[in-house]
Amino acid sequence: MTTPTNANSKDLRNQFRFQPAEKPITEPSRTAPAAAAAPKALRTRPRGRLLIAGLMFAACAGGIATVWDSLLRYQAYGVVTGKVIEISAPIGGVLKYVHVREGDEVRQDVRLATVFDLENEQKLERIEDELRVAEATLHAETAKVQWQAQVQDTEMSKSLADFYEGAGQVFETNGDLGVIRNELERTKALIESKAAREVDLKTQVIQEQAQQEKLASVQQALKVLKDRAEAAANSPRLGAEQLAPLVAKVDMLLNETKRIRDWASQGELRAPVNGTVLHRHHPAGECVKSHEPLFSVIEESSLEIELYLPQEITDKYKVGDTVKLKIEPFTDLVPCKVTAIGTEHRQPPSNIEVFYRKDVKLLPIRVQPPAELAGDKRMSIGAVAKLPHFAGRG
Repeated sequence: MTTPTNANSKDLRNQFRFQPAEKPITEPSRTAPAAAAAPKALRTRPRGRLLIAGLMFAACAGGIATVWDSLLRYQAYGVVTGKVIEISAPIGGVLKYVHVREGDEVRQDVRLATVFDLENEQKLERIEDELRVAEATLHAETAKVQWQAQVQDTEMSKSLADFYEGAGQVFETNGDLGVIRNELERTKALIESKAAREVDLKTQVIQEQAQQEKLASVQQALKVLKDRAEAAANSPRLGAEQLAPLVAKVDMLLNETKRIRDWASQGELRAPVNGTVLHRHHPAGECVKSHEPLFSVIEESSLEIELYLPQEITDKYKVGDTVKLKIEPFTDLVPCKVTAIGTEHRQPPSNIEVFYRKDVKLLPIRVQPPAELAGDKRMSIGAVAKLPHFAGRG
């Protein structure tokens, strides 16, 4: 084997200068392919593929379970309904007091709210003023008739005198009532600023009620005295015809006062049935219109379920049968009794139409839950009821 020259030796050193020192240097023609070959990459486990496969399997399993639970597990769906009564006042005004809250159980004729009609109260005060003027005019005219017929029957004079005394009691009682009302309003204002006690307000309220009753009795007594005065005036005496129009006006104003008070009493809103307050549409202090709904009350024991059956199973159920339904939010199946069968097919409500084919016609039947569940507050209107495939019927 021949020894390489100095030039060739230098080229070989430059070509293999990055190789480790412990490896022997070979000829360029034999070592160049080995040096140019790239190192092999290490093999790794396919962990990403296993994770993706697991996620896909879980998604498929969840989708299958969802489809089974929503479309295949149940053969019919229904909605919990009930008799909801919208309660309104026949008069408009300010909703002054609200006596119940949402969710309260109410009994029939229990007071729910009070609507205060300011225009009606002003009209009543105006008529009462007219009544006082009419009574004063009647008093003056009666005095004139008394002066003209002073020589006539003493019974006539006595009846008129009693009538005057009754009219004066009406004026006095009405004035005292006005004073009490002013004191009551002032006490209410002081209570709002915590400058008065509740016991003072209650005392004045009692005084106002007593004074109102006294005014009513005095007015009734005045009416009796007026009847006596009419009887005396109807006798052929001088000047009796002068009192007839004034007495008629007093009667008209008294009757008008009674009509206005009866109309204002309709602002006392009361529950028409036993039930539960579902919704209060307006808070206290708001202005409300006449016949505008103020409360929604569901009648006691009126909850039932409207179940929509496909045509292929409409012949399976009759009135009196028992069906077991899955009703939200109860976990166990609820046995319900069929109370009515629909007479025509129709589309389901919007909250359950997703469970049926589009534009499908279904037969509604009504079922009644047990009494102990019908009063359960967890069963609310709009809840979904489901009829399983294998629940069976009684």
